[in-house]
Amino acid sequence: MRWPLRNQILLPMVSIMLLTVVVVSALNAWLASARVKRQLEEQLADVARTLTASNFPLESNVLRQMRGLTGAEYVVVDAAGRAVAASDDSLQTAAEKNQRASAHFDLAAVVTIGQRRFFHAALPIDRRASGREQQTLHVFYSEAAWRAERWQAIWPSLAIGGVSISLVGMVVSLLASRLTRPIQQLHQQVGQIAQGDFRTISIPQRDDEVRELAAAINHMAERLAQYEEQIRSSERLRTLGTLGGGIAHQIRNAATGARIALDLHQRDCQLVSGNGHSSEPLSVAVRQLTQIETSIQRFLALGKPAAAVLAETNLAAVISEAVDLVRPLATHMQVILTLDLSAQSAVISGDPQSLTQLVVNLAINAIEAAAQSRPATSSISDAKEALVEIRLTHAGDGPIEFAVGNTGPGPSAAIQPRLFEPFATDKPGGTGLGLAVTRQIAEDHGGSIRWDRRDSMTWFLVQLPAAGNNRS
Repeated sequence: MRWPLRNQILLPMVSIMLLTVVVVSALNAWLASARVKRQLEEQLADVARTLTASNFPLESNVLRQMRGLTGAEYVVVDAAGRAVAASDDSLQTAAEKNQRASAHFDLAAVVTIGQRRFFHAALPIDRRASGREQQTLHVFYSEAAWRAERWQAIWPSLAIGGVSISLVGMVVSLLASRLTRPIQQLHQQVGQIAQGDFRTISIPQRDDEVRELAAAINHMAERLAQYEEQIRSSERLRTLGTLGGGIAHQIRNAATGARIALDLHQRDCQLVSGNGHSSEPLSVAVRQLTQIETSIQRFLALGKPAAAVLAETNLAAVISEAVDLVRPLATHMQVILTLDLSAQSAVISGDPQSLTQLVVNLAINAIEAAAQSRPATSSISDAKEALVEIRLTHAGDGPIEFAVGNTGPGPSAAIQPRLFEPFATDKPGGTGLGLAVTRQIAEDHGGSIRWDRRDSMTWFLVQLPAAGNNRS
């Protein structure tokens, strides 16, 4: 049977407090009762001694006056055992039957007279010195009156005990609720995590074990969210590889056939012209077809361990060659393309073909983004409205930084958190694979990629370790 934590805390504490309060209240009530009885006995004993020491006759009217003062009934019995005076005539018979007197006044004996019960005591009255006979004074005190006085004495203790129990119950209940509420929230969060909802909850302000547990569960939720995203990314990449495998052969054959045809055409052109120089546009086309073949290989290798053999590579030369491949596109789209290779001797341990694809992907994205920012009526002279800047820098012993900036509007807010994930794109007709491939290439070379928006331009920054410092 389920026993909530709140009850585990509340019930034992309330039970202990209840037992303590009951014992204390009962003890206080017993002490109060004994104190009242002792005070009553002392009061009646003083009255009895006063009556004994007095010289005036103990007549019935005197006894009735004493009843009004003390609440007790009095009967005087002579030496022959006859009642000679009484505050209540119905008690004379009982006094005549109980002749045993005690020098110590004690309300211990209880007698029943009709429907009433009385505490009874008898004291001898010796008046022979004053010329009177020896008598016995009987004192009857109503048990009902005694109970009323006792209740008046003990009810404050019982009331305080009841209030204490209520207050303790309320305080313990509040404390238990305050403790169990965060635990219930953690229980709900764990249930949500089990259903695939990895949202975190607010951390309690109290620095205690519950706060540490909440922080641990939040950390677990964040890690699980990362693992889920990695698994989904891997699944997408595997799906991509499966789908791409079916058409890769046809694309590769078509690219190979087109390249062979261009090679033959270029050779024929050289024979006709006789100058031995090939056409620059044809050379670019051949290199683009070669790049297509490489891209297909990278496409099929997504999500698989990199198989490229890394060697010392001059990154400036790779960038220069890759920029030559995209210049025709920039010219066609009326985008100004500038190149700043300050770090001419930047050498890294890398794969030239993969690095070329990285540069081409970033450059093409930048050219297309810059072209979107140029008004349809603008011309090539409007450089400030359609500009792509490519820079290569290397400061001291730090990493080599390759930056591509464009005057485009930048990625939308909706796509920014998933910018480098496969299939994440907001570009019409885009596949969302370019930046995913670029990130994988950068990570394969021990580097990283990020983006930034500054000076009205969008920048993609790639950092790669210099040769000898590769972290891979």
